[in-house]
Amino acid sequence: MAQKAQHNAQHETQHEAQHEAQHATHRTEHTITVAAAPEAVFGLVERAQDWPFVFPPSLHVEYLERSDDEERLRIWATANGEVKSWTSRRTLDRDGLRIRFRQEVSQDPVAAMGGEWIVEALPGGGSRVRLLHDFRAVDGLERNVNWILEAIERNSGAELAALESAALRTGTDEAPYTFEDSVRIDAPAQEVRDFLHDAGEWQERLPHVARVLLKEDTPDVQHLEMDTRTPDGSTHTTASVRICLPDGRISYKQLQTPALMSVHTGEWTVREIPSGCVAVSRHTVVVNAAAVTKVLGADATTADARTFIRDALGGNSTITMRHAKEYAEQRARSEPVPPAEYASIQRFYARQMRLLDEGEGDAWADTFTEDGAFDQSSFAEPVRGRAAIAAAVRGRPAAPAGTVRRHWLGLPAAWRFPDGSVRTGYDALVLSTAAGAAPQIRLSTSCQDVLVADGGEDGDGDGVRAGDGTGWLVKHRYVGHDGQ
Repeated sequence: MAQKAQHNAQHETQHEAQHEAQHATHRTEHTITVAAAPEAVFGLVERAQDWPFVFPPSLHVEYLERSDDEERLRIWATANGEVKSWTSRRTLDRDGLRIRFRQEVSQDPVAAMGGEWIVEALPGGGSRVRLLHDFRAVDGLERNVNWILEAIERNSGAELAALESAALRTGTDEAPYTFEDSVRIDAPAQEVRDFLHDAGEWQERLPHVARVLLKEDTPDVQHLEMDTRTPDGSTHTTASVRICLPDGRISYKQLQTPALMSVHTGEWTVREIPSGCVAVSRHTVVVNAAAVTKVLGADATTADARTFIRDALGGNSTITMRHAKEYAEQRARSEPVPPAEYASIQRFYARQMRLLDEGEGDAWADTFTEDGAFDQSSFAEPVRGRAAIAAAVRGRPAAPAGTVRRHWLGLPAAWRFPDGSVRTGYDALVLSTAAGAAPQIRLSTSCQDVLVADGGEDGDGDGVRAGDGTGWLVKHRYVGHDGQ
């Protein structure tokens, strides 16, 4: 009995020890002194969307919820060479220069993690930054604890050092700078997104890519290594992590950059427009000032480096988007608009412009679908619905007495999309002619429409009424004003 009691006591002691280990909370603290104002340092920590080009481990951050002092974030970052993702809640105390954070769902081997950023003003000027962590490891295993401690040590040191560098370069030529390039594509957005997503095919599809290696061990997290040709014929190697987001965006960060850049992040976005889509390439870069003269020559400046990088990255991105355009448009236009259908579209536009010039606003609005939309580059929001479109036409300022306004429309390009609609693109001018004066161009525009067949009687059921040009309705029109 004594032996059994002793055995039970030992078992209970072991069980208690295991339970204590599994639920043990470990704490760490890392600090750094920064020669910058506390408010400036706090701002760098507060702006989570900027972390990828401030903190080396950070890859991408998405805001899920935001209020004045509460935030919910989805974060992707590297830890001990692995890409991890989690959702965190943050509480911001701007007056106290504190930000508390707590992971909602952690990734193995982390069972739970939280902490706090604290920025303190120093008496002699500058700031002291304290980064606190508390965590529990999965099952309390020693190897898991050690893995987490190693990741915290590596990442916290890198983040605090990067925070100091970012604070010191604020307002200088070495601060991050962002630029964009875009290409309009007459094809469905998904075709373009597929082209950008399938980077493993770029060696065959893009002339400036000499070699590419793509791995996707975790869904929607891609590791991309690529050799890119430069205009002088040489090549440079880059290594990136790409986060493929549910809305089709691809956010990436280069882990291995060319010598002239210390940080390079980017994002591919494909935005729907009535006639297809617009692909946008966005880059944020930090120049490596120490490499400027080595790479560009003894007299080169940081401004020269920015121009060089802008031309190189923008040029390659534009080449990529133009090849995506060619690829997507070839696939989208597999069914050309037949001649009879094209002629009916021309008749439709001839009638529609005549209605507008003759002041028949209600009849002109009837050429849109009941839920149709009319948008212009000068509008904050599109006008939606046939009734609202009619009211907008009636509310237009009248031409001065004795002045005639005419709408001139160039020959439209037209193609059928896989969803059955017809997309058109055309140029249009608004001419204004005062009595006794020469005509003047009041507006020069580029337009894109989504047309659908009118459901009215057409005799053969193909949605095209013979001869009268009323076989179509505008579902969405976008008018881009030249010069805006």
